[in-house]
Order: sequence, then C-alpha cells, then structure tokens
Amino acid sequence: MKKLFLRYVAAAYPITNQLMEECETDATTLRELIEELDGRYGGFCEMFVDAGSGKLTLNTMIYYGEEGKVPVAVLDIDQRISDGARITFW
Repeated sequence: MKKLFLRYVAAAYPITNQLMEECETDATTLRELIEELDGRYGGFCEMFVDAGSGKLTLNTMIYYGEEGKVPVAVLDIDQRISDGARITFW
C-alpha cells in the first residue's frame, strides 16, 4: 500500500471540498488513482480524463513529484506512482 500526499487547487477544490489530504492506496498508475478518487468525489474522473479519448483533459493539470524530487507536469495518465509521492490536481 502506498501513502500519497494529495493537493487540490483551482477547479479540483470544489469537488473534494479540501485543499489536501494523505491517501493510502493500492493504485499503481495515476489513472487508477483518479478512478479511485472519483469513487470518493463524484465528477473527479470527468474533470481530469476525457471520456472520448481516455487521455488527460486539456483544461486541467496534474503535477507529480516523487519524494525528494521537484514536481513536474504530467503528460501520461498511465504514469506509475510511487510511495511518498506528492500529487497536485489543478
């Protein structure tokens, strides 16, 4: 099980109603994590994943940083996630 540090800013905040949280998950990719978060926060997946193409939407951003590294913008929704990562949904 991975422990992740999640932040929600801009349009993601009204869906989650919180700015940040620690999350324990068995998800191995960002796609799996987004689907899991959609179960908690309805509409989360729709915000970040285009239903037609299955790719990231163009009007949102996700920043991913492994522990001890500078966060970078995500381009691949199937990117693997690791324990201790910090992820910002924006």
